Amino acid sequence: MTLDKLNTGESGRIIHVHGEGELRHHLLDMGLTPGTEVSLRKTAPMGDPIQLELRGYELTLRLAEAAKIEITEIETIPEEPCEDKRHRSIAHPGVGELGKARDYRKNRIGEPIAKGQAITFALAGNQNCGKTTLFNQLTGSNQHVGNFPGVTVDSKNGQIRNHPDTLVTDLPGIYSMSPYSSEEIVTREFIIKQKPTGIINIVDATNIERNLYLTMQLLELDVPMVLALNMMDEMRGNGGSVRINKLESMLGIPVVPISAAKNEGITELINHAIHVAQYQEKPSRQDFCDENSHNGAVHRCLHAIMHLIEDHAVRAGIPVRFAASKLVEGDQLVEQALNLEQNEKEMIEHIIVQMEEERGLDRAASIADIRFSFIQKLCDQTVIKPGESKEHERSRKIDAVLTG
Repeated sequence: MTLDKLNTGESGRIIHVHGEGELRHHLLDMGLTPGTEVSLRKTAPMGDPIQLELRGYELTLRLAEAAKIEITEIETIPEEPCEDKRHRSIAHPGVGELGKARDYRKNRIGEPIAKGQAITFALAGNQNCGKTTLFNQLTGSNQHVGNFPGVTVDSKNGQIRNHPDTLVTDLPGIYSMSPYSSEEIVTREFIIKQKPTGIINIVDATNIERNLYLTMQLLELDVPMVLALNMMDEMRGNGGSVRINKLESMLGIPVVPISAAKNEGITELINHAIHVAQYQEKPSRQDFCDENSHNGAVHRCLHAIMHLIEDHAVRAGIPVRFAASKLVEGDQLVEQALNLEQNEKEMIEHIIVQMEEERGLDRAASIADIRFSFIQKLCDQTVIKPGESKEHERSRKIDAVLTG
């Protein structure tokens, strides 16, 4: 059966994701990979779209898209009350702070930016995560609007308040670095070609599992980066929390809890962002694939390709880890930019086919799965789930009245 045939309250496990090109990548990037359990929470009054729950977050999907996903129905298991887990507190890693995280600084620090030289930032995040609000808090009235070259996508730039040597570019809200929409292409082209001094990645703490998918790809770009964990006030208000020290330790970048709407944590965010950019402190971790998962099939595939294309990636100015992941996904723009020889293309294809046979998933699904697998592991260790928000409860009660 297909996902569009599920009834409210029923659950299924994804067997296969049909379709091709942009649509299929879009579905995989939303976490709809083979083996994932999904539950149908509610249906719109007219029957389309539907709201699903998977991987700890909610997702809205149109019926035409759901019809592309083959599932096997599974018995719905009642949710058990969450246990009050006790976590051992860990020391603050000190990433992005002067005089701390010495091992990290020793291995990943670059040439510091000269005093007075411009420090540029890319502000990146999902849609509806508070990015525009954060941009306004950072820049105030010191901003102007234009267009990115060659496309009709708005470009907003501005100086950080009280820091005249800085410039922040508000990139389009995206969920992935796939090359299918003008917004996605603009974002990655800006970071790879314009080479900002640092990245500010804003993440919605109340939807952290979904938002971190973009974070995984931004880390592969090997640019100094800070994560702004937004809406933490709402997260705490609903009884949830995030173990910031643990999250920072596992990601290898500074993590700053903020509330952009209330202007909370913004000064600390600015200080960390300027520090990692000034001293060129790059992410201490980019490899998120588990070398023990499925006999390390995806891990070995990626690292074999990285060794093969390293010289091409350097010449093209593309981070090698990012390039390898995109080649496995079938990204034609990256392949063209690398200018590979025919024999190299054939070797890469052989490596990928071998990985697909060992992993039991196709190439695009394999890459999406390793990212979401790490995110799940990360959230299991760092996120304390909140209760139902007042807004969600109100929405649920209204739906019950309208739909009977």
